Amino acid sequence: MDKFQEFLEYLKENDIKKAVIIKKENINYFLEKYPPNFSMLIFDTKKDTAILQVSKLDFEMAKGYKNKNLDIELYENFESTFKECNGIEDSLPIRFLKFVKDYKLVSKKIEEMREIKTKAEIENIKKAAKISDNAIEYATNLALENDNLTENQVAAEIEYFMKKNGSIRPSFDTIAISDKKTRLPHGMPSNDLVKNILLMDIGALYEGYCSDITRTVILNENIKNYSEIYNVVNSVKNEAERNLKAGISVKELDLIAREHMGEFKDYFIHSLGHGVGVEIHENPAISSKIKEDVILKEGMVVTIEPGIYTNDFGVRIEDLYLVKKNGFEKLSNAKILEY
Repeated sequence: MDKFQEFLEYLKENDIKKAVIIKKENINYFLEKYPPNFSMLIFDTKKDTAILQVSKLDFEMAKGYKNKNLDIELYENFESTFKECNGIEDSLPIRFLKFVKDYKLVSKKIEEMREIKTKAEIENIKKAAKISDNAIEYATNLALENDNLTENQVAAEIEYFMKKNGSIRPSFDTIAISDKKTRLPHGMPSNDLVKNILLMDIGALYEGYCSDITRTVILNENIKNYSEIYNVVNSVKNEAERNLKAGISVKELDLIAREHMGEFKDYFIHSLGHGVGVEIHENPAISSKIKEDVILKEGMVVTIEPGIYTNDFGVRIEDLYLVKKNGFEKLSNAKILEY
């Protein structure tokens, strides 16, 4: 059963005659390609079909989305669209609620469906990962060969490289930070010169599907304790990989990584990883702090990204994985340097 039919069956079982989807990432999920800038996806259980409503500006482009599951229509106005729908997302703007009566929320079902990727989705993520692999290796070489680059210049080079090679845009704001700023897991690039350490956390967006990869590069080998901490982080990542497979709980996997940190575990201040798909952060969160434990399933795409953040610098290494029955397929494959 494809995702359109699965969702239509869910709507029928829950007495939802029509559901309207306006969150771009959810529309992207059903189309498996990047949707027009403004569009609404209507699921009609009576007609047993879905309709993509678009503006006049996007109608010609949207014709290419039509398939056996999907018709294309021009939307008339919000009221006429929403008044017939009793299934909505929890992210629906308040201004639209006045048009909807006796509604039921459908977001949880879509989020559950999004956890397991189809073959087409996996191919899109692989292509996004290949773009970011090449971009981060390009930026690494650039930093090793030049001693007068700023963080903003590195970030710009990464984003330009990804765009040239098929990325719609970055899947999140590019992180390219150096030296003491690497202590900040989500630090922002600036006009500071890159001198001793460079941490890059980047992602491409291909047909609306994200990639996510992090590498930390040492540019000055005289930094105290850098090699030790870098190798601990890499070792923790390898230990997590050894345990990554369908059937393990996210809490257990996170705790395995933390225990392997040894004396540095208090410096590991975020979760081990997260799901990736049409959004950069999706279910499941790989964390020991979540209320309800989650079992990893075959077909999930997740990151593993241990990090240590001291008073002087930070190190994080991250890759992207497809969970399989007895292990995983690594989707990001940029070289991890050794120190």
